[in-house]
Amino acid sequence: MRRRFVLLILLLAACAASPAPTPVAQAPTATPPLPTATPPLPTATPLPTAMSPLPTATSPPRYDLVLSGGTLIDGTGAPPQPNMAVAISAGRIAAVGRAGELAYSLDTPVRELGGATILPGFINAHAHTLGLSDAELRAWPRAGITTVRDLGGPLVESTARRDRIAAGGDPSLPRLLVAGPLLNVPGSFSTQVYGISNRVALVESPADARAEVAAILDGGADLIKLAVSGRTDVSWAELSDAELAAIVATARARGAHVVAHVDRAVALRRAVEQGVSSVAHSPRDRIPDDLIALMVEREIAMVPTIAVYEGLARERGNLVEWRRIIQPLLYDNLLRFARAGGTLALGDDYGGAREMTIGMPADEIGHWIAAGLTPMQVIVAATSGAARVLELEDELGRIAPGLVADMLVVEGDPLVEIDALVRPVLVLHNGREVR
Repeated sequence: MRRRFVLLILLLAACAASPAPTPVAQAPTATPPLPTATPPLPTATPLPTAMSPLPTATSPPRYDLVLSGGTLIDGTGAPPQPNMAVAISAGRIAAVGRAGELAYSLDTPVRELGGATILPGFINAHAHTLGLSDAELRAWPRAGITTVRDLGGPLVESTARRDRIAAGGDPSLPRLLVAGPLLNVPGSFSTQVYGISNRVALVESPADARAEVAAILDGGADLIKLAVSGRTDVSWAELSDAELAAIVATARARGAHVVAHVDRAVALRRAVEQGVSSVAHSPRDRIPDDLIALMVEREIAMVPTIAVYEGLARERGNLVEWRRIIQPLLYDNLLRFARAGGTLALGDDYGGAREMTIGMPADEIGHWIAAGLTPMQVIVAATSGAARVLELEDELGRIAPGLVADMLVVEGDPLVEIDALVRPVLVLHNGREVR
């Protein structure tokens, strides 16, 4: 019995020491999936850098002012464009487009101009401002004349007032360009009209001419004006061709242009042949066709100033005779010059006759229309044409992005009714409203 018990103990010990039997592996019916790794975190959006800007929606720009809904006459002679918008920023035209399509911010000031016409600010290319107060000068911008070219006056006084106005920034005062004293010889037209005064610079040789031009430009004048008359009913002395050439060459070397006062076609020919840039006044006799062709070829512009001659005839009591004899000649010269493609600039020679009105030169415009010019030709002559004559065509005279924001807004359509030009709704000078 005891022996059986011992054998049982030994048998149990042997079983405990033996390894468990290995089961037979079964072939899997499909490849088991690999253990799934922890899913990666989403990639973070990089912070914006100079090379990788954060994309944002573009906001419409804020302008100082938008004129909206008016008909645009841009000053180039192009057809009018209805329902336009003009944006202004920092005194300049920032954008031009269709009203409703030109984008701007909600806080941009807007002037709605339905039924009105938007034009460039007008230029008076021939006036005299000597003795006018600031209050009198303001009549030009109020009428839409934002730039005035003064063709003859004392140098120091003229340049000082021009600079004071430019520095003051008052939009109700016109931008001035000044010529200073009129260059001529002793015993000439100039001394007969102005005497021996600071309004005349007298020369007696080409050397004198060069010295006087240099002195006038050193004194701050924007341009040079000389006078050749050509009248045969008086015994006035005249600048010689050598003196004319010296004046023109000296001015051109300094980057200044030369304007010539003329009375007769013979004087006009001398001025043109010696290379002046423009002429003040239409001759009071017929301009030969070949001379008109030469002016067009050389791009020599004309400021006819018919209104001042009418004013002088009225003062002298011979208005009826003037209208019968001289006015038709002036109209014919103007019309033929325009038809030939000549550059015209609007100006009335304010100050050359008594009882002339400061403001829109309506009398001069009326003569142009009566002569046969179209309202568009008048507008071009008062804007881009005049700017070209003043050599400021890259700054003034058109409504286009980048140019100075000088603008005249009138009630109605001046192409249908030219008198609309004397009904200003709004005038901007350097982008600021004239009040």
